[in-house]
Amino acid sequence: MDEENYSILGDTILSPDLLNQFAKSIHSDAPELGYYYLKYGEYYGIRGDVAFAQALHETDFFRFTGVVKPEQNNFCGLGATGPDNPGASFDTPEEGVLAHMQHLYAYSSSSALPDKYPLVDPRFQLVERGSATTWVGLNGKWAVPGDRYGQMILNLYERNVKASQKTLEDLLEEIKA
Repeated sequence: MDEENYSILGDTILSPDLLNQFAKSIHSDAPELGYYYLKYGEYYGIRGDVAFAQALHETDFFRFTGVVKPEQNNFCGLGATGPDNPGASFDTPEEGVLAHMQHLYAYSSSSALPDKYPLVDPRFQLVERGSATTWVGLNGKWAVPGDRYGQMILNLYERNVKASQKTLEDLLEEIKA
């Protein structure tokens, strides 16, 4: 994988089930959000499976060991800057994923936000539009200092792809047996 040029915009490859299985392999009580990452990823043209890896990174596999708490439904640390500011809160998990994808859209595209869904990202207008078209381009922008932020997301994504490959190979062996 060419980390430096791996675009935020693109197709979601992994299925919701494979995303959820990977999260649950680390944290058995992880919420099943894979469907929302696929749905909104496809709508906004964002790699929803890589955005899911970003959510895993930001939430410690949905264990929420940082300043953001599970009831905030904030899976990407939107607005969280420290103990005194735990960031944005969203009414439902789906709304939290929608906000995440809209924030990625703000960074990755200078086009107008498609209008099928309401704007729920409270920080959308604060982003320099189109300023990070790749995951590595988020370094120092999404997380500060965030020197290897994009690389950490892509590493988690690669782990998810390999786990998914193993799951599918095991299924193939089962079919052949």
